[in-house]
Amino acid sequence: MGSVLTGNRLGHPLIVGKNESVYARPLMSDQLCQSCGADPTGGPGSGIPRGNVAQGTCPDCGRPLAAPFNRPALNDGDPAVEYEFEDWKAEDRAAAAEALTARIIPFRWEPGYTLAVAAHREAEADAVFDELEQAVDIEGGSDGVLPEADDGWGAGENAFAALGDLYDAADRLFHTPTGTTAANDLREAGAVVRSSAPPFGFDAQLWRTAGELAAQVEQLLTDGSNDDIRARAEHLRNTLADHV
Repeated sequence: MGSVLTGNRLGHPLIVGKNESVYARPLMSDQLCQSCGADPTGGPGSGIPRGNVAQGTCPDCGRPLAAPFNRPALNDGDPAVEYEFEDWKAEDRAAAAEALTARIIPFRWEPGYTLAVAAHREAEADAVFDELEQAVDIEGGSDGVLPEADDGWGAGENAFAALGDLYDAADRLFHTPTGTTAANDLREAGAVVRSSAPPFGFDAQLWRTAGELAAQVEQLLTDGSNDDIRARAEHLRNTLADHV
């Protein structure tokens, strides 16, 4: 089980409600932007509207309010540690969320710009936030804005989504090696993986292996037997199973 910990600006550990199990905590984050943690219904914001709630985008960070489909979910009742981001700007909070997504670390935003992260991934989350803090001095003389990335977090998120598509296509080909749609989906996702850098924090060797295995399946789709396709698709699926 475990108790909810809070970090005062990432400092640990202050135990909050230590007699209360995290499994008793209600889910309170449904109405928050899951990109930056802002309350789009009237909570404190930047004063510069950049989104449209009616269209599903956040006025604070301009990103989608809903979590991306490929983001690992932190479910209500899961043991979690909490990080306070009240003094981070919307862009920085969104960058933190995207970095966790790239590392496949389950989390969710909760009221008060509080980020709840899966307790068993605390050390990795600390490393992510340390790296972000090295990029910008949140308290210091800078304006508190992370440097813009040309290829940035969005590209990493798209690449990771392609990895999920690759897993899905491989699973379908394992069950139906003659599936045309699955074959086309695998070719498309494989091309994205091979042409993209690994998402932030993702194992580079595993990323290359995924692209190479996809290429092997693609070749078998042209000149291999159904049994060969099924076997190689199963190998690809199993390789990715713990990472998507």
